[in-house]
Amino acid sequence: MSQLTIRNVKIVGMAACVPSRIEENILLPIFKDEYEAGKVIASTGIERRRVVEFGTTAADLTVVAVHRILEDLNWQAAEGDCLFFVCTSRDFIAPQTACILQDRLKLRNDCFVMDLPLGCSGWIYGISVIASLMSHGSFKKGLLVAAETNSINRSSKDRTVKPLFGDAATVTALEFDASYSLPFNFVFGVDGSGYQAVWTKYGGMRYPATVDAVVEKEIEPGIVRKGIDMVVNGMDVFAFAINTPPRSLKELIEIFHINVDEVDYLYLHQANKFIDEKIRKSLKIPSEKVPYCLEDFGNVTSASIPLTMVTRTAKALRDKRNHCLACGFGVGLAWASMEFNVNDIIVSELVEYEK
Repeated sequence: MSQLTIRNVKIVGMAACVPSRIEENILLPIFKDEYEAGKVIASTGIERRRVVEFGTTAADLTVVAVHRILEDLNWQAAEGDCLFFVCTSRDFIAPQTACILQDRLKLRNDCFVMDLPLGCSGWIYGISVIASLMSHGSFKKGLLVAAETNSINRSSKDRTVKPLFGDAATVTALEFDASYSLPFNFVFGVDGSGYQAVWTKYGGMRYPATVDAVVEKEIEPGIVRKGIDMVVNGMDVFAFAINTPPRSLKELIEIFHINVDEVDYLYLHQANKFIDEKIRKSLKIPSEKVPYCLEDFGNVTSASIPLTMVTRTAKALRDKRNHCLACGFGVGLAWASMEFNVNDIIVSELVEYEK
């Protein structure tokens, strides 16, 4: 097991942007009737999702979210020393989208930028990378973006994925502070043997996108997709999610001697409410300390934890110190758990993207 502690860096602001377009799961034509749709909603907890219009990317949502947090923090774009873009739905295979965002956001030419193509665990991994880089003091202000436009490479005719995934962009602003002693504590894990549990087979270098890969095929009734669409093997994901994340959080608690009773919030990756409730109950954490936003936004992969923070606990994060735990888990298969503190930060109002 790998673990990490980082000091002298703190979260100072958060913002999020979602598309204005709402899809109600109860009305999706992939279901035979509202009864069938209702069963899926009951089992996942996802009632509706925000989805982009054709031609809108995660980078477009990101620009809006970053502009909002810069304005609310009274930061100038030129003050940003680094930007990390956590995203699997990037604009291009090459170049990295972070380079394009440097220009769109008018960051300095000597700004450190990098893509981190991670999925559901990506925000926590991203915090570990940007905070590690900033903890030495050379970089004073940094931006961590976690964004996805999941609807683009999920088939609208696949009932195993269509009702689950939404689109969003979030930005977390961090500052170096040599006097800030409260740490970020992490544990990490990965099991690459399970990479086919959540994957997009075609479109990379191993299996390039052929003509056949862009043709829709019926896999079984209710599941029609192209080779370039994402596949979620539900039983494999379920077996992983009910076992590994609780173990990861218990390791974090044990290694860093965390008193769970003193935790204000546990933020879980918003994949499925049934799974997340299993995790919560295994840790004996009261329900009021585990917020959810998946009923309104679905699974927004790397953006799910920060979107939950912005939309469900903004007032508390603005008003006082909060002792928090977080756990992200999914595609890879990869997972990460984190202990952190949030002290009177700026949390911007949720922004809707209009194309």
